[in-house]
Amino acid sequence: MKTTLPCIMLACTLLAGCRSNQGQFDIVKATYIHKYGVPVAKADWLERGQDGQTVILRRDGVTITSTYAKGVLHGVTTYTYPNSSTIHTSEFYEKGALVSKKENYPSGVPMQEETFAQGSLANLTRWYEDGTPQATEFYQDQLLSSGEYRTANNIVESRVCNGQGTRFFRSNEGELTAKDTIQNGLLKERVTFFSNGDPSTITNYQSGDIHGTRLTFAKGGLPNTVEQWSHGMQEGITIVYQNGEKIAEVNYSKGKKHGSELRYLDGTILVEELYWKNDLMHGPRKLYVDGQAKTEWYHEGIIVSRPTYERMNLPKTHLN
Repeated sequence: MKTTLPCIMLACTLLAGCRSNQGQFDIVKATYIHKYGVPVAKADWLERGQDGQTVILRRDGVTITSTYAKGVLHGVTTYTYPNSSTIHTSEFYEKGALVSKKENYPSGVPMQEETFAQGSLANLTRWYEDGTPQATEFYQDQLLSSGEYRTANNIVESRVCNGQGTRFFRSNEGELTAKDTIQNGLLKERVTFFSNGDPSTITNYQSGDIHGTRLTFAKGGLPNTVEQWSHGMQEGITIVYQNGEKIAEVNYSKGKKHGSELRYLDGTILVEELYWKNDLMHGPRKLYVDGQAKTEWYHEGIIVSRPTYERMNLPKTHLN
């Protein structure tokens, strides 16, 4: 499990000139503080070796305080909750390398802490808001080697040993939200649950990616979808249900709708047939009414006439 360093990226962009294209976040205000605690202008902070702190207020209300030594993250970087002084996340760096990360509840009480070794997760501890331990995990070579998981009453309910076992996730109130099957240190299957205990999803994994059949459900156990995935991308036919009856079969390729989609009435009566190309309707769309087909034509999401569609989709050899 490799770590990401969003604050390094943000700081580098800031030092390049506080450009406004900060992705989904805009910087409202940036303050530079020399290592001796004196606020300085940005130019002075850069000239004096970038030793000290930057304090960034984002448009979403989050304040980021980062500590640097000679222009490299070294020390604590904190992220507040939006429009609050309460720390949401604290990250500790040594010469640019992330060593540990702690997340807090909105109350400021610790929620989760991770430590890292050579850029990979080494161990993780998670707590309920009252301080009761919820989970402890130890990793080796990016694989989960051991873990212990507790209820809100501090009772051990599952363990992972030598990379094998079951991992539970519970809400702060103690409700079961997910159950993982771990094999050889990796996630093999995840079941998520509604608040009433009914399964919400059953997802298979391979090498960290969704792979195989994925099932989704409505409350009460009725199916929503039966999906096929290949190495993290939706692939093949997805069957869609409504009130327990099949209403559609949709083809996917590399995570996008691609190929035919068939729609049904009462689970068996074909009422519509259409085609997709990279998530855009492309080709004939047939609506079946009283045994008769009404056909529309689409080219890459835009409705066109049949002659226009045929002209725009001639084989390249016919265009020369």
